[in-house]
Amino acid sequence: MGGYSFDAGTELIYSPYVTHRMPELYPEPARFLPERWKTLDPPVYAYIPFANGPRRCIGATLAMMELKLALAMMLQRYRLALVPGSRIDREVLITLSPKHGMPMTVHAQDRRFTRAPWRGNVREMLALE
Repeated sequence: MGGYSFDAGTELIYSPYVTHRMPELYPEPARFLPERWKTLDPPVYAYIPFANGPRRCIGATLAMMELKLALAMMLQRYRLALVPGSRIDREVLITLSPKHGMPMTVHAQDRRFTRAPWRGNVREMLALE
């Protein structure tokens, strides 16, 4: 595997976090570039939010469909805004999540998008500016 040999029975652990930040798979991986997905078609084991192979999450397809439908419906009606000055720290358990959530305000969709100032250690893993 990748030029390495392993004894039979060796347990290997992969990291979606590391894989999703490999510059050879994702140019400028730390930058928030949602438009990259318009043309990007990663290999089957390069984008693994639900694992892959025989251990793939059984609900992955349903989760992605629900996410797309729910997000599209919500964003047509509402504008979400991060509470200015919020602290967003990451927490790693089974998944990577905001440690104390992400405090948001909900507005009717008026297309008045702004960047709210925020702080926290999530800045170490994502370049938004």
